[in-house]
Amino acid sequence: MPDTRVQPITPGPVAAQPQNPPASTAGEESSDVSLMHHASSGEMTPYAILFRRHADRIWRMAYMILHSASMAEDVVQETFTQGLSHIRSYRGEAEPRTWFSSIALNLCRHILRDRKKEAQLAGNDKLDQGVRPHQARARGALTSAIRREGNRMLTVALGYLTEAQREVFVLHYIDDLPYDDVARILNIRAGAARALAHRAKLMLQKRLGVSLEIALKE
Repeated sequence: MPDTRVQPITPGPVAAQPQNPPASTAGEESSDVSLMHHASSGEMTPYAILFRRHADRIWRMAYMILHSASMAEDVVQETFTQGLSHIRSYRGEAEPRTWFSSIALNLCRHILRDRKKEAQLAGNDKLDQGVRPHQARARGALTSAIRREGNRMLTVALGYLTEAQREVFVLHYIDDLPYDDVARILNIRAGAARALAHRAKLMLQKRLGVSLEIALKE
């Protein structure tokens, strides 16, 4: 007699369902490095987050070097424009904050060089006209705008530093970069950066009459 019982059906392999590519996980909680990698693949939101994180810091750095609010704003815009243009060249050798600071410092140097050229040309024109040019004070007070920012005595005292001391001071004490990163930006040894910072600190404390820590908190 034939077996009429229903045999259980063994399920076959389930066909793989197509999946959408995972959405970007880069967001406000992501690290700078993660945001840079996402931005280098063409995503604009991660780069916008980087801008919000670092724009104010870059502005302060440029302001302390250039003593001009409008020029500092130009440096911020150009820093992130150049950063976006060259973002595919970022390989992670340095932290993104160091990478942006390096771009900004180079822009500040170009502006300062242009200023010197313009001053020299203006001086030559006055000499041709028989006018003695006014000698700018190398250690004079900074602009009234930056004096209103709180660290008034400190910003004035910065004028007594050499260019190298001022750059190291701004990068380390204002931009809060470690000496290794400062050395990488300035193409010097970390020990040299530390020595410049030490001399800058002593000079500022001498001019201010208070410790640097107190001056930075004012």
